Amino acid sequence: MLAARVSLTTAEGPGRRFAVWVQGCTLGCPGCCNPRMLSPRGGPTIPVRVLVDELRRARDEHQLEGLTVLGGEPLQQLAGVTALCESAAALGLGVLVFSGYRFEEARAKPGFSTLWDAIDTLVDGRYDARRPEPSADDGGRRFIGSSNQRLHHRTDRYRDPALWHGPPRVEAHVGEDGQLVLNGEPAALQALLDALGTKVVHSRASVG
Repeated sequence: MLAARVSLTTAEGPGRRFAVWVQGCTLGCPGCCNPRMLSPRGGPTIPVRVLVDELRRARDEHQLEGLTVLGGEPLQQLAGVTALCESAAALGLGVLVFSGYRFEEARAKPGFSTLWDAIDTLVDGRYDARRPEPSADDGGRRFIGSSNQRLHHRTDRYRDPALWHGPPRVEAHVGEDGQLVLNGEPAALQALLDALGTKVVHSRASVG
């Protein structure tokens, strides 16, 4: 079940990426920045093969570096997310997953080891609006929502710290319904939403 997807983004991890936000989460992170993605009934169910076809076309059209999976909570749809990530890896794409579960919790979930074998980096930990990631000027990491979240690199693909430093990014897309959709890092996204007015804008933050 998906809340949203975008075929080209540079705000959801290093390089040019395809991003998927899954629908549904029961973790209750303090100050959740994607509250409309919490309900398990809020989005359509999309076959993995359809997403893989979209991913392949986007890779070829946009010269993508990788796939990012966010939410909602990806590990609460472990089988589907694993199949998607395995297919992305087979296409030569780097795979980045944001999860509210800590790595120790994730590792205890049946089937997680199969997902782990298909991804390059896991960003773990519940988003906590009370503990925002410091700004880039203060040494904060880009793409990360709160300071308690950690990077776990299974491969060296995204291990270079320089990939995680720089100014925050927010992107604007025009959806199929003609409405403006924003995505990006929570603090920068909220500042833009405050300026634009949330009634005319859909948004999705770049943390799980």
